Amino acid sequence: MRSWLPWLILIGIFLCAGEGINLLRIGSLDAAAGEPGQWWRFVAGILMTGLGTAYLGGFIYYRDKKRGRIKARNWRP
Repeated sequence: MRSWLPWLILIGIFLCAGEGINLLRIGSLDAAAGEPGQWWRFVAGILMTGLGTAYLGGFIYYRDKKRGRIKARNWRP
């Protein structure tokens, strides 16, 4: 059961990011057609896509860092 929960979370986040891309598409097409008041779809699409992508990227970064696949090379603060 422990291995199902992370997969369900990742699949849910992936579907949320995909829906965000769909909202971006619909919002841009509505704006091009001249329909007023549909700006919220575009903003919601940007938020959903950005947050979903950031979560997935952070998950992969954390997993690779934990397994020792990421090495800091020539990095100075």
